[in-house]
Amino acid sequence: MAKQHPHIENPSVDALRELVAERPVAISELYLAFHELLRETLPDVAASVDTVDHAIGYGAHQYGYNGWGMAAVMPYAKWVSLTLMQGSLLDDPAGLLTGGAKMRHVKLASLDALRAQRGGIRDLIVAASLLHAAP
Repeated sequence: MAKQHPHIENPSVDALRELVAERPVAISELYLAFHELLRETLPDVAASVDTVDHAIGYGAHQYGYNGWGMAAVMPYAKWVSLTLMQGSLLDDPAGLLTGGAKMRHVKLASLDALRAQRGGIRDLIVAASLLHAAP
């Protein structure tokens, strides 16, 4: 069985900034901007960051892997990915999503790209949050 990575529940922006301090500045800023957009869009959503790979999971016990998660923000070497666990169920009129059978991703490499796609990304976040909302 794989060893579970330590997490920080509902991390502060300062804690996130510290976790990605060694990454390129453009990636760190984009990672924090994605987090900010998620928090602005869904202010009450639970968040948990993996202190090893720096993935931030959102939406405790809603759906997704092992019953946990609506979305995740993950920093890579050259981009940041917003993963929507049930992304294949979402309408995507802006054509932002890529990925597989269930999970879909929005992969961006710059703050300018995030600014340009902000409305479409926000719409996807809201739609994902409503997939399994209580009636």
